Amino acid sequence: MRAGPLLAFLCLSACVATGGAEAAPPVVAAPAEAAQASSALAARANDLVALLNGAAEPERLFSPAFLAQVPAAQVKAISAQLKASYGAAKAVARIEASSATNGTIFVEFERATVRLQMAIGPAPPQLIEGLLVAGVEAKGESVAILFGEIVSLPGQVALDAARLDEGGPASFLTQRAEQPMAIGSAFKLFILAEVVREVKAGTRKWSDVAPLDRQSLPSGLLQDWPKGSPLTLHSLAAMMISRSDNSAADTLLALLGREKVEQLLPALGVKAAERNRPFLSTREAFALKLGGPALLARWTAADEAGRRAILTGPLASVDARTLDPARLSGQPVATGTAEWFASPADLVRTLDWLRRSGDRTALDILAINPGLGRAAAQGFDYFGFKGGSEPGVINTSFLLRSREGRWIGLSVTWNNEAAPLDEGRFIALVGRLVALMR
Repeated sequence: MRAGPLLAFLCLSACVATGGAEAAPPVVAAPAEAAQASSALAARANDLVALLNGAAEPERLFSPAFLAQVPAAQVKAISAQLKASYGAAKAVARIEASSATNGTIFVEFERATVRLQMAIGPAPPQLIEGLLVAGVEAKGESVAILFGEIVSLPGQVALDAARLDEGGPASFLTQRAEQPMAIGSAFKLFILAEVVREVKAGTRKWSDVAPLDRQSLPSGLLQDWPKGSPLTLHSLAAMMISRSDNSAADTLLALLGREKVEQLLPALGVKAAERNRPFLSTREAFALKLGGPALLARWTAADEAGRRAILTGPLASVDARTLDPARLSGQPVATGTAEWFASPADLVRTLDWLRRSGDRTALDILAINPGLGRAAAQGFDYFGFKGGSEPGVINTSFLLRSREGRWIGLSVTWNNEAAPLDEGRFIALVGRLVALMR
């Protein structure tokens, strides 16, 4: 239900990515022809190596304006994530300067070359004013070793990578690919598919306007908008996918009808469809997780008919604003019961259905937020993404097309009902795997 920190190559700049959204374009552009790096630019580039290894303090290298937007603790966390993913930073390999104060810095790590776009101030002490991790080139990355790192994460990990052929997905890398698991906000792909189905059937249009009549808890923005705000189906779907907006998802689910989404699941290829009946809204899931142990116990013990009675009874009048979302910031809560469930192969088949539907609008929506940052999408002809996370649950699902025109579906899910997940490590591993899909 929460979008989560789904940026593997995180932006360090005055424009900060929040809530899973993309940061603004980098503050420096790659030069058409590299100029000679100034001594100040070279000095700051070398300082970065120490910073990336945890041997320099951000306050000594970055301007106050930068640190006001990206606190020192966040700089350290991103540096630690890069080190955990690619080993220690060794040296600056080269600098492609576009002026005396900005350029592209290539830093050699133990297992990769990381490309950073950097801008420094024009006057002494010429501190760093903009920094963006623009790309990573892994050195001799091994699929076998990377696969082993992913599947050895504590808890349960399931994965499916498949070529999307005319005859359907053909898996080439799997781990428990057909095992249903909690998927968090990745369930919103199913609602998107129902919108597509109804648009293709002619019963709705992307331009249709609907009032915002369901308000949930974050992630998203629409929970703060006035109730009744008019929004097109396109706007609701775009917010639901790109910002993982829970209120947009709940509004669409109510408009379309949960029964229609439930009926569509088998056609999408979801083999665990019965585990999603009744199909929860995010407000209902929050209410179950946060509404008290008695209600959750009743839900857990009930059959499908009993659960539908709970939805129209105790859950019908719950106001999301009365729930405390802070209680979902620690240990996992009811990830095996009050959730949405699908296997990685289910999600790959759903992405393939969306691809084959021929609805360009849906594909454009999936491509708004690539999840891993814009740099990860470089080298692909198309890069679609939806994921989801909450304590104990994270999923990342990708629809990719190579420059040669080959379509690939990739979905990776990690569950641990006993402990929170190291989401930064997971995203870094998935980012490396996606890079190999090129």
